[in-house]
Amino acid sequence: MPKIALPVTRYYGSKRKLIERIWREIEAQRLEFDSVLDVFGGTGIFSYFAKVKGKSVIYNDIFAFNYNIGKKLIQQTTNELTIEEALGLLNRRPGIEYRDTIAANFEGIYFTQEENEQIDIFIQNANMLENENQKASAYYILFQSCIIKRPYNLFHRNNLNMRVNYNGGGFGNKTTWEHTFETLFTRFIAELDKFTFDNGRENIAVNFSALNCPSRADLLYVDPPYFSTSRSHTTYHAKYHFLEGLANYTEIENHINFEKLNREISINKSSEFENPRAFLLQLEQLINTHQNSIIVVSYRNNGIPSIQDISELIQQCRPNNRVVTLDLGMYGYALNKSNSTNNEYLIIATNDPN
Repeated sequence: MPKIALPVTRYYGSKRKLIERIWREIEAQRLEFDSVLDVFGGTGIFSYFAKVKGKSVIYNDIFAFNYNIGKKLIQQTTNELTIEEALGLLNRRPGIEYRDTIAANFEGIYFTQEENEQIDIFIQNANMLENENQKASAYYILFQSCIIKRPYNLFHRNNLNMRVNYNGGGFGNKTTWEHTFETLFTRFIAELDKFTFDNGRENIAVNFSALNCPSRADLLYVDPPYFSTSRSHTTYHAKYHFLEGLANYTEIENHINFEKLNREISINKSSEFENPRAFLLQLEQLINTHQNSIIVVSYRNNGIPSIQDISELIQQCRPNNRVVTLDLGMYGYALNKSNSTNNEYLIIATNDPN
């Protein structure tokens, strides 16, 4: 079978390099399912793969910026924003009084001041688009461009100086960081032209926390935040708060934490699945909410709680189901290249008691 082309995701913990193996293991269980709920959607790789496989997909994520990415890649089937129109969104329009929210509050933190001004103009022009397809495309190319221009692709540190003063090393790519928004928009519009498609099914994106998502499907895929045993936990909100701010642009100034060096934007900050002490209790609640779904949990072996703890919990929640734990093998993540300790596991609760 030819390798399936996938969008290049830059999200922390993305399963892009593992998705074919994950899907192969699911198929090996001979599970019968027609619909999928990806309840921690992130960049949407699992949802996108399920869409390629002809499933009816529900993409869910608590963050509005991810919801817009999911809306573009999973729900929508075409890209209606041309590169000329995208570049035009960087220009001021006559008669419009533009806010300078990013330029006024984030100088020297994430992007150069010229880039901050471009972000201000672009997001406001995007918000004025009446065509929802074009608006989702505009969000997509802005979010992807902002991520790729950041050291480590994250926003939890005030470290523009790391990018500006970079003189070599193994953690980044200064050439990519310094690409202009114009260059990156051209790249990501081409991605959308390539990767948006219609699989003939109804696919939707929704924007809820995992525990409050009302959607149901034959298979529930759970790829929750990961808690390492070796370092302190940085929440996903902290990693991507700036993008969540852009997705709620008019509210940014009311939610900036000026006591933090990185001026974290508190919009949609949540403790759900972000506290290791509450993780198992919340996972139990999630599984019990989806009693009629096949459960597939993806997690790593060196995290808190342990793979054994998660497996035992699922067995308790599904005593009449078959629960299998699969070691997908060693895998190095972007911020931790050591393969000696990183093993990815799938825990699957099937509808077959044998």
